[in-house]
Amino acid sequence: MKSALAALTVILSVAMPVIANAQPSSPSADLTPDPVCPLGRVATVRGSDSEAREGGGFYAARKNGIHGAVDLNGWVGEPVFAVANGRVVVAARSDWGKLGKTVVLDHLDGGYTIYGHLHTVEVDVSNNVIAGHMIGTIGYSGNAASLQTKNLPPHLHFAYLRAVTGIDGKAAPLARIKDSGEGFRTRSAKDAIMADLAGILNPIRAVRFLKCWEDPQAAGVPSTPSALKMP
Repeated sequence: MKSALAALTVILSVAMPVIANAQPSSPSADLTPDPVCPLGRVATVRGSDSEAREGGGFYAARKNGIHGAVDLNGWVGEPVFAVANGRVVVAARSDWGKLGKTVVLDHLDGGYTIYGHLHTVEVDVSNNVIAGHMIGTIGYSGNAASLQTKNLPPHLHFAYLRAVTGIDGKAAPLARIKDSGEGFRTRSAKDAIMADLAGILNPIRAVRFLKCWEDPQAAGVPSTPSALKMP
C-alpha cells in the first residue's frame, strides 16, 4: 500500500506542473463556442427611414432584392465583436464597396459573417479571432454616410453567408458581399424562400438563435436621431 501511494505521489509531482502550464487551444481548435452578440447586447433593428423605407430587417426590400442582413442601431465608436471563432479574410480600412469599412470572418465551417459600415477596423487579414474579440467599431462608412447627413443613427450591417452553390451557379460568397449594399444581385435572393439555396442566411443562425436584436417598437415607426450615446 505504501509503495502504491509513493508511486502515485511521483506521478502527480510530474503531471501537475504540466497541467498547470498547459496552454489554451488555438482559436481554430473549437469553431463553435458559445456565440456572442455582435454588439455585446440586445440591439434594435433599424426602423423605416428616408433612406430605407422598409428598414433594416433581413427580408426588407432593397434595389436588387432582399436586404439579406440586419442593420443594428448603435452609436459611433460602439465596439463590434466577433460572434464566433474564425479567421479574418477582409479587414478593409477604406470603403470596401457600399459597405464601407468592413470586416469579414471565415468561420472555417463554410460560414462567413460580415460586419459593415464600420468606423474603425481593429483586426488584420489572416488574424485568428475568438468569439467576443473586438474587431471594430460602428460608424457611417460606405453608403451609410447619407444617414449622417440626415442626423439618422449609425448601424452595424451584420450578415451571414455560407459557401454553397446556389441556383445562380455562384459558390464563393466573397464575390457577392462587396456589392451587396443594395441587396444581393442574384435571382434567388429576390425570393426569400430561395435565399437559403444561395447561401444567404438569416444572421440569427450565426448566433445560434441567441437574442441579440429586436424589432423596432412598432412596424413602420421611423428611425429618429439616435438617443443612444457612448457611455
